Amino acid sequence: NTAEIIPYDDDLICKLFYPGYPKIYVEHEFDNAKAVFQLGIKTPRAYKIVCIAGRDGIVYDKVIGEELSSRIYEANRREQAVWINRFADFHKELLGHVMDSVMDYKDFLKLLAANSTEIIARIHGLRDGNCLLHGDFHPANVMVGTNGELILIDMMNICKGPAIYDIARTYFLLGHNKKLQNEYLQKMGYTLAEIMPY
Repeated sequence: NTAEIIPYDDDLICKLFYPGYPKIYVEHEFDNAKAVFQLGIKTPRAYKIVCIAGRDGIVYDKVIGEELSSRIYEANRREQAVWINRFADFHKELLGHVMDSVMDYKDFLKLLAANSTEIIARIHGLRDGNCLLHGDFHPANVMVGTNGELILIDMMNICKGPAIYDIARTYFLLGHNKKLQNEYLQKMGYTLAEIMPY
């Protein structure tokens, strides 16, 4: 929704943001991508910020593969269960990392609170934490590489906080498919009542 992917070099692509997209957000994603890559997580390496025809972009390693969403939504029931398991396991792996050098999720949420004192008070009442949170973890932001490995993309919403926040966020993002939504939550070991405050 914010950029297009264009070829940059033989093994590189450029995530080229649309005209007028704030450069501060481009720099934010670039810093996030570098921090996540340094943790050893399977994700495209970010090399530099470039400007092409007046538009800012980030140069990344090219990923050969397809979105995990294609595997999940087009598979038969048995294969779908395998991919959903892998999706949940990948999320658990990410949440097992400690991250201190990125924005706190409460600060991220407050940016979206429209200065509502009620919402800000509720945000302050949530748990603290320092797990790596993707903030936009759904099957279209996970690629399946040519050898079947899962690869994380889209680092704009990376932050730190308690794992339950990211799980609640993914549950919300899967809302178009109630079956997948409920299977995901069950595999993550949480109930709807537990994630509701988030």
